[in-house]
Amino acid sequence: MLSNWSKLRDEWLDSTAVPTGDAKWALEALINSEEDLFEIEQKIRNKEDATGKVKNFKKKVKEIISSKEISLDDIALNTSNSNKVQISVPSNLTYLLKVWAAAEGRDLSSVAFQCLETGIREMKSKGSIPAVAINRYDSACQKRIALAEVNNLLEKYEIAQNEIK
Repeated sequence: MLSNWSKLRDEWLDSTAVPTGDAKWALEALINSEEDLFEIEQKIRNKEDATGKVKNFKKKVKEIISSKEISLDDIALNTSNSNKVQISVPSNLTYLLKVWAAAEGRDLSSVAFQCLETGIREMKSKGSIPAVAINRYDSACQKRIALAEVNNLLEKYEIAQNEIK
C-alpha cells in the first residue's frame, strides 16, 4: 500500500505546471529523506510519539532545499533573496533620481530599482539580452517555483498528518 506521502507526491507531479524535469529535480531534495518520512508515518499510525523525529526531518529538509536553491546560481554566497549591486551614475542622472524619489515620497534605492527593472524587462522583450542568459534565468525560475511547491507540499502533508493524530 502506498503511503500518504507517496500519493501526495505523485498527485503533485501529475498536476504541477512546472516542467517534469524541474519538478523531479526539486523532489530530489526529499528522496533521500523519504525513508525518514515513512518511519514517521509508521510511528503516527502506531500512535507513537514522533515529535523529535519530525523536528529533525524538517530541519534536514529545509537545509537540503536551501542548498539546492543556492546551487541554482553557482555563485550564491548566501541564501538571501536579493543582492546589493553598486553602480556609478552620472551626477545629472543621480539628481533626476533624487528629485523623482522626493516627488513620490520614496527612497532613492526604490526608484533606482524601478529603473533597473523596467530597463531589463524592455531589453529582454527586445532581445537585447543574450538568449543563453534568458534560458538560464527561466530555468532557474522554474526550479525555484518547483522547490517552493515541494516545500508547500510538505507543509500540506504535515497538516494532514496532524489531523490524523
